[in-house]
Amino acid sequence: MRQRRKTEGYGLVLAGGGCKGVYQIGAWRAIRELGLPIECVVGTSVGAMNGALVVMGCYEGAVALWKNMSIEKGFRLPEPLKVPDNLFSLKNAHVLLKELWKNHGLDISPLRHKLEQLIDEDTLRASPIEYGLVTFELTRKKGRELYKDRIPEGRLMDYIMASAAYPGLKRPEIDGKSFLDGGLYDNVPVKMLLCRHADNIVVVNIGETDLPADLPAGLNLHYIKPKESLGKAFAFSPETAETKMEMGWFDTMRSFGRLAGEWMYFSPIEYRSLQAELGEETVSGLEHAARLYGLDNLRRCSTAAFIRELWECDRISREKYRALRSRTDYPAMAKGLYAGRFKEHKLTSDLLLQLAEDLVAGKDRPKLLEMARRAAPDLLRAAQAMETLRRRLAPAESAGA
Repeated sequence: MRQRRKTEGYGLVLAGGGCKGVYQIGAWRAIRELGLPIECVVGTSVGAMNGALVVMGCYEGAVALWKNMSIEKGFRLPEPLKVPDNLFSLKNAHVLLKELWKNHGLDISPLRHKLEQLIDEDTLRASPIEYGLVTFELTRKKGRELYKDRIPEGRLMDYIMASAAYPGLKRPEIDGKSFLDGGLYDNVPVKMLLCRHADNIVVVNIGETDLPADLPAGLNLHYIKPKESLGKAFAFSPETAETKMEMGWFDTMRSFGRLAGEWMYFSPIEYRSLQAELGEETVSGLEHAARLYGLDNLRRCSTAAFIRELWECDRISREKYRALRSRTDYPAMAKGLYAGRFKEHKLTSDLLLQLAEDLVAGKDRPKLLEMARRAAPDLLRAAQAMETLRRRLAPAESAGA
């Protein structure tokens, strides 16, 4: 094993997560724009695939691959899927079971062929950027962490596919040994990176496994993980690829301090100014309210535009809520917030927020307010933030009128 070395460059860890790997391409775009010197890349499963493209410097090819990818283009299936954008949907069960029974796993040779058109083993080996992957050797029931200097010549693509051999896919065999997805051993291989690279680390995690708890102190670690769901590991459509790449770009820029915010993306200077004016807790609550109102967050937004749009969403939603409340038993509706019975009162997320705002502003039903606080603390936090904003903006609107 090589000695771990201090360096000014960065090590990049790309986690496994199936089709959610498109998010990592957006993160890579941000890394390129930030000019980060990447010296080592390690990945598991789809992270091993994307990692090879990073080492190759094949950014445009990676973008084109993901934008044109679909479940049916990546798998060889005996007949069309009932739900083509979600492989493991129950409606596809008959197709999948037939293939599992007949061929002992789904054939992903079409995906391999697409990768072979982009990944050249000689070029990857010649790159000064180190490359490693994780797989699981089923024959000996042990994880394998392999840097490129330990992968036999001519077998690089075999091991990349072995890293991505998700259960249910056809198991690859290399020299008589069977392999499964590296996520069974280590889906976020930070420790593998630390064996050769120190100090500056970027982790792009798209899976469910979190970082190890026992990482050494003193690391300059940027941990990038989506705050909203990317969907299921084998649910994908080309139409969503662009959005998920954008999410990866925005979250990476936020991690490196070029953007700020919990849900929205603001100029750091404007964001700190808004926090100083309203308080950090209130701004956090307003961002949660924006999420409930469905404000578009994949953009660089000024704080002034954010407040303006949020206020307008609140106005429209309040009109809908008043119409609903006029024909609904209010105490029953408020108790439904505690019990989680939203559908029977036709309470969408924006109307739920209006109900919570009523409870916060009313102060005449402290028991209902406390029930709601226990049941939905984030909702109440958003409502309190909106009430704070209302107290600030209402006098200004009255003066303007």
